[in-house]
Amino acid sequence: MKKFMTLLLAAMMVLALTGCSGSSAQSAGKTSGIYLSPAQLSYNNMRPTYNYYLTSFDQQELTLLDDGTYVLLVSSSTFSALELAESTNDAKGNERTNYITKYYGTYTSAVNDLDEDLLDVTLAAPTRIVKSYDQTYWLDTDNWTDAAGKAVIPATGVDPNTGAAIIDENAEPWTAAQYLESEAFAEMTVQVNQKTASMDFITLGE
Repeated sequence: MKKFMTLLLAAMMVLALTGCSGSSAQSAGKTSGIYLSPAQLSYNNMRPTYNYYLTSFDQQELTLLDDGTYVLLVSSSTFSALELAESTNDAKGNERTNYITKYYGTYTSAVNDLDEDLLDVTLAAPTRIVKSYDQTYWLDTDNWTDAAGKAVIPATGVDPNTGAAIIDENAEPWTAAQYLESEAFAEMTVQVNQKTASMDFITLGE
């Protein structure tokens, strides 16, 4: 009898775990494709107005899920005063603003009429944004905090010596709705290559 009860309890635990697993699988779509853009290099020489110059490296990754949702990840790393030696492996640079942003939303897609390797994907405007900014703050528009609202108050100017943003500390903290309206891109159609798991770099916003 004791052995029977032990087996019965074990079976119930397995069923419970299976049920949890099934529920979790239904609540989140499975990955149907991941597409990586080329890295983008940009350079801004702020002299003589400001005494600094910036070199940025940006890249994007688009993940499509089979439940009709997407995640668009944008990573950016910026350095100032970047120096690369010609004859050695020496490199110098001052780390500046670095961040990772994730946009969440829904999409529709169709195979391209002219090339079956290409998929035309229409991304709806994102309904959620998650961001980790320069080891300074994080935010999630679905889980907004007072700290996030204060961190994203728009700058009123730039310090000409350091390049740091000037923030009005007495300004009202932003709400999640304000931030989402400011940062969300409009609906757009992008093209991904299913064969090479690649995409073009997308220009977000204006």
